[in-house]
Amino acid sequence: MSVFYFIGVYLLGIIFAGSWLDKVRKQTAHIQQMNAYRLLPLALTAPMFYLFLTVELACTGLLFVWNMSLVPAIGLTALLCIYTGAVTFNLLRGHRHISCGCGGLLENDRLHWGIVIRNVSMLALVIGLFYVHPYVETIPWPFHIICFLIAVAVCLIIAVGKTIMMFKRKWMNQFESFIEGDQVK
Repeated sequence: MSVFYFIGVYLLGIIFAGSWLDKVRKQTAHIQQMNAYRLLPLALTAPMFYLFLTVELACTGLLFVWNMSLVPAIGLTALLCIYTGAVTFNLLRGHRHISCGCGGLLENDRLHWGIVIRNVSMLALVIGLFYVHPYVETIPWPFHIICFLIAVAVCLIIAVGKTIMMFKRKWMNQFESFIEGDQVK
């Protein structure tokens, strides 16, 4: 059980670290993406972006130091609830053609219900890991390294899957436009 716990903790840590790095590198774009949600006044968007960025960094760091203890669990739960609520609200308003602003491995170029399902799944993982945290036994460092490498492998599989789906989507769009072009002639 401890091995699965640490794989989950490292997986969340890697995902949120990648998201944080992407947001730091593309701050202006992410602030514009937050503006596209039309949930906050323009004057509050940048301060909220930096608040979310700070909480993400703190939670990610604490995940790797204290695992899924109280502070990272509360922070990640709050972030995931806010992010999921914002996506859900925009989907209900029909605003689908904006980037999710998730950053890193989680980034999507448009909003869809899959993002909500993914975030709820991550929220369930956070709650589950927090629940079992007191019962997890310590494991030797070589096992920590193996758990971390397994989490990295899962992230790589997700990234490859996203890339394949992106190429498939582009190929299908090109094929559809080719077929539509033939029908015009």
